[in-house]
Amino acid sequence: MRLVEGTARRATGDDLPALTVLLAAELAAGRVSAWLVPETARRRAVLAAYARFVLAHGLAHGQVDTTDDRAAVAVWYPRLGPPSPPAALPFGLHRALGPDADRFALLHSYADAVHPHTPHHQLIQLAGDERAAGELLAAQHRLLDPHGLPSYADVVTDRPRDGLLARLGYAPRTPIRLDGGGPVLWRLWRTVPDDDRDGGVMPRRLRVHRTPVHRPIQRQEDTSCRP
Repeated sequence: MRLVEGTARRATGDDLPALTVLLAAELAAGRVSAWLVPETARRRAVLAAYARFVLAHGLAHGQVDTTDDRAAVAVWYPRLGPPSPPAALPFGLHRALGPDADRFALLHSYADAVHPHTPHHQLIQLAGDERAAGELLAAQHRLLDPHGLPSYADVVTDRPRDGLLARLGYAPRTPIRLDGGGPVLWRLWRTVPDDDRDGGVMPRRLRVHRTPVHRPIQRQEDTSCRP
């Protein structure tokens, strides 16, 4: 399915190998990577497994967009109702990452704790060439804006008012403060242009006190969850 005239399109399973490499490289270059996988020697392999998990889950349960030349990838989830219980996420991550899953599950639990409940679409991951990534986002916004649907993302950055997302109308709300030496996640919210509504009440600044724990994970079906 083509999003707009141009190169933006829905990804398929055939795109998974190339997009996994693209997303894994983006994750490895980010500041959060060292917190997620402290062991340098194993970091790239673990991040590649996580990237494949995110993309495969997105293809099955969400929306994965790319370009004809696979220069960028964006993973989206519609959040149009109450948040789904995250119980299946630890199992899905554990199945994909084994003993490396705890930090990833912890990161997701931080983000889920302050997730906005207003109907919106959530940008889970964005990677690749900035021009191509901007094309993917603009195409998605053209689909959302006529329906009055905002967009939301949480990103690790020191400059939430700069960069591609800021230029496309994503404004920072209060950040997620992670304890234990973790990164700071900024919550970015994009309302429909020329819409004077708030687009949803975002929770106040929140410091979440959690630490990774190693405990048995009960096996269950991997249903819809935030990857």
